[in-house]
Amino acid sequence: MSTLTCPRCGSPVVQRRFLSALNKPFCSRCGWNLERAEAALAAKSTFMILVPAVIVVVAISALLAASSKAGPPSFLFLMPLAFVVIALAPLWNYYSTRKAIAAAKFTVNPDLAQAQPPLDPSLRMLQSLPRPRRVRFNFKGSLAAITAILAGILLLFGVILATANSRQVRGNGGDLVMFFPLVFVLVVFAVVILVPVFRGRRDLPLLRDGELALARVTSQQTVQQGKSSYSRIEYEFKTSSGEVIRNSCRDQSSAVFEDMTIPVFYDPLNPSKNIAACATYLKVAENQL
Repeated sequence: MSTLTCPRCGSPVVQRRFLSALNKPFCSRCGWNLERAEAALAAKSTFMILVPAVIVVVAISALLAASSKAGPPSFLFLMPLAFVVIALAPLWNYYSTRKAIAAAKFTVNPDLAQAQPPLDPSLRMLQSLPRPRRVRFNFKGSLAAITAILAGILLLFGVILATANSRQVRGNGGDLVMFFPLVFVLVVFAVVILVPVFRGRRDLPLLRDGELALARVTSQQTVQQGKSSYSRIEYEFKTSSGEVIRNSCRDQSSAVFEDMTIPVFYDPLNPSKNIAACATYLKVAENQL
């Protein structure tokens, strides 16, 4: 499990989002986000909780049925076991999170929350950087996972083609049949990389030359988009002239929640044109040389 820093007391906070993007982190010391975490857990559909339980029962029944037959193949015993593991994972996440929330209610001390929590070192570093800032492309979140998977597939195809060539497999279009899947993966790989790069170019002037503001996250929610989901946040910040600007964006890091402080880059002539650092695949380099 990954950890975050509590925006109120600075304590490390466990991010309990394994197989459950709806879970919200909370601090068991000062109580930050505890009520929101409990509400998010209670909002989970009972149907989504019961389905894994049904799968477990069916899988166990299949295992018992397979074991009663004479001489079944050995892999049949592994398939029900795999279903059991997959079904129990979200159940374990749900009940462990519920247990942690219940325990935190008896241990939280709101007095530990600081009126002015210490600023994160990375934010202080951004404030100290002169303009124009040096910006680079940053792989993170789902983009990093997809890139790693496609790179693995490319490597596998490369090994297969090299093995085929070493064995001198020729004729009947054998090489051509293997070449087309490789080209397809290369095209997909290029699209996955190039689309975020071209989108990032629109944000480059703001990160490089824009004014820096420290914004407060006012809301975070998980938005369902078909079979996938993403984190959407709302934030507000003050410009150098004192104007309050509010905006929302898609959080590419899935690690930003209510009350957190995030860096936002904006155009001083048009503050409504702004970009949160967590909403782009670009990143301001710490080393400006």
